[in-house]
Amino acid sequence: MKKILVAVDGSEKANKAVKKAAEVAEDLKLDVTVLHVFNDSESTQIPINKFNEVASYLSAESLQKLKKEHKNNLEDERQKIVDREAKFFEEQGMEVEKVLLYGDPADKVCEYAEENDFDLIVVADKGRGKVEKFLLGSISDKIVRHAKTSVMVVK
Repeated sequence: MKKILVAVDGSEKANKAVKKAAEVAEDLKLDVTVLHVFNDSESTQIPINKFNEVASYLSAESLQKLKKEHKNNLEDERQKIVDREAKFFEEQGMEVEKVLLYGDPADKVCEYAEENDFDLIVVADKGRGKVEKFLLGSISDKIVRHAKTSVMVVK
């Protein structure tokens, strides 16, 4: 075993998965990658209250600009999640790669693990709520069922 992929969403449960992954990685001297995936639909949706305030005043071009700004803000927020979780590994003296992807979380985790020859995927059994979804039970379940890589589910 050489490489471990840790899927995170910023939740307390994901933080427990990070800690468990750090134990495994340290004991076995594994390379670590921290991954966060969020849906494309999240990145293009303007918060409804902001949209209602400006929709009647803006041109289509201005609305596109607003969507792009929202996507950039969301990406910055999600990068902070990856950075925060990666910091735990760094504090343990481990090098860590940080990855942020867009798409269906379960599919992207499985694809990334397979394409990059990971030996183990570590996920939390549940994650954030329905609004900030990533590692909900259904997603971790989908990862377990579809990954071609071994999966550790942390409770």
